[in-house]
Amino acid sequence: MKRYRVGLIHKFSDFDSERVDGLRSALGGFGIGRIPPHITLVAPANIHPRDVGAEIHRLRTIASETEPYELEVGPAGSFSPISPVLYLAVGGDLSELSRLQTKVISSSLYRAGQRPFVPHVTILEPAGDSEVFGALEVIKAPLFKHRASSFEMMVSSTQGYWEVSGEFRFEPARKVHRGGLSVEVFPHSGGDLALYDFVATEGASQSLFYPHADRRLRFDGQRHVAVSLYHDGQLIACASSAFHSTIALIRAVVVRSDLQRLGIGSLAIGELLYQLQLCQVETVFAISSRADRGFLEKCGARPASGGSWLIGYENGMTLNSWSFSSL
Repeated sequence: MKRYRVGLIHKFSDFDSERVDGLRSALGGFGIGRIPPHITLVAPANIHPRDVGAEIHRLRTIASETEPYELEVGPAGSFSPISPVLYLAVGGDLSELSRLQTKVISSSLYRAGQRPFVPHVTILEPAGDSEVFGALEVIKAPLFKHRASSFEMMVSSTQGYWEVSGEFRFEPARKVHRGGLSVEVFPHSGGDLALYDFVATEGASQSLFYPHADRRLRFDGQRHVAVSLYHDGQLIACASSAFHSTIALIRAVVVRSDLQRLGIGSLAIGELLYQLQLCQVETVFAISSRADRGFLEKCGARPASGGSWLIGYENGMTLNSWSFSSL
């Protein structure tokens, strides 16, 4: 069975990524369109599909126990002559960064580096002596600050090309009980390898958890919120949404087939609504071709005009046009 090629990183905001890519472009275009600008926590490794579920839960647990910290990116540096790499040095709270790196690399799935951990942002590889000298002369000060409030997993599906597939937020897991189960709830912005496998196994579309614009919301500049629910380290449910300003769309809710009708689906929705509330969302709606009245009623919905459903909350949120089945 084909293994996943993954790496663990700190990625930057779109604005700061463009600044790094601007430097890359000036130096010949290293990695642009292939490798998102990032700080490497764990170098690329191959993970067997059977290990993905446990590893994603381990990483989510580590992230939930980590506090945000501040980093600085810049000035320029180089590993020459040991290695022809030109990079932006990383400063700031390196003790917290190193502590996190030690935790995530402790799994036997990864190979510890033979050299000390030196956090950096690669801007050219290989780099010639003249390019290294020029960059060291010009980039002599920090370029920007980065608040690390999560780390990410990059996945390579094509040789040399990488994309982010998994966000691990530095937020404590919410621990609740439902249907006789103790449940951990982790928020994130999109899917991950374990979630995509889970969703496919349950017969749902993986694309509903991709962090891209959902045409049904009809807004540009959408943001995304998802939640993963775990019991005893196993993924048992997940839900996703897209939002813009104060309006959100529930995109999908998936519950493990043997745990349906235990209230897990309504719990997933409730946790998703809680995350949307933190994002200042006021109105939430969902669209589907089929309805499950029992599920809607368990979520506190009431029929509204035009076949839609409404859910009222103390903060004024409403949930319109519910339609999910077998949850």
